[in-house]
Amino acid sequence: MSKKIKKKKAHTTSKISSPFKIYWTKNNYYLLILGIAVLILGFYLMSMGNWDSTVSLFISPFVLMIGYLLVIPSSILYRKNNKEQKNQDN
Repeated sequence: MSKKIKKKKAHTTSKISSPFKIYWTKNNYYLLILGIAVLILGFYLMSMGNWDSTVSLFISPFVLMIGYLLVIPSSILYRKNNKEQKNQDN
């Protein structure tokens, strides 16, 4: 008589996401473009007027500091945390 063949059960494995996956979304690119626009505005304000004008000495460095210290890093670090993305990663 023939032997019964036992079927092997398929093992479900969790999909491991690659560490090299790009995490940037549209919002990150929009923030980066906004940061570049703020930097261009800051350098433009710095070139306006005389060397001792208020815009060149005070306002322009403040705008550049906002661009370099707030907008550009936030565009790099921004990531939306919602349940849909967690389900997609699993």
